[in-house]
Amino acid sequence: MILNKWNYKKQIYEPYNISDEWNCKLYSEDLNEIVNCPHCGKKIKFGDCYTSLEIHNYIGFGFAVCEKCYEEEWIRRKKYKGNN
Repeated sequence: MILNKWNYKKQIYEPYNISDEWNCKLYSEDLNEIVNCPHCGKKIKFGDCYTSLEIHNYIGFGFAVCEKCYEEEWIRRKKYKGNN
């Protein structure tokens, strides 16, 4: 499956490949559904996920990511926004 990942340096989306076997979601009505984090592949309940700042669908909605990867996204975002 190919998603879009924001490249802070280039300021554009780039194709981001993930395993076709992963269950990566933008939305789920079942907060107990097990999904994969598109960064690391970790299996986690959808209700325990965060909305990605970097990995989006074609119109800019963020995929569900695990807490650790979300925190790493914030670090990268601050770095490129100049808010160390």
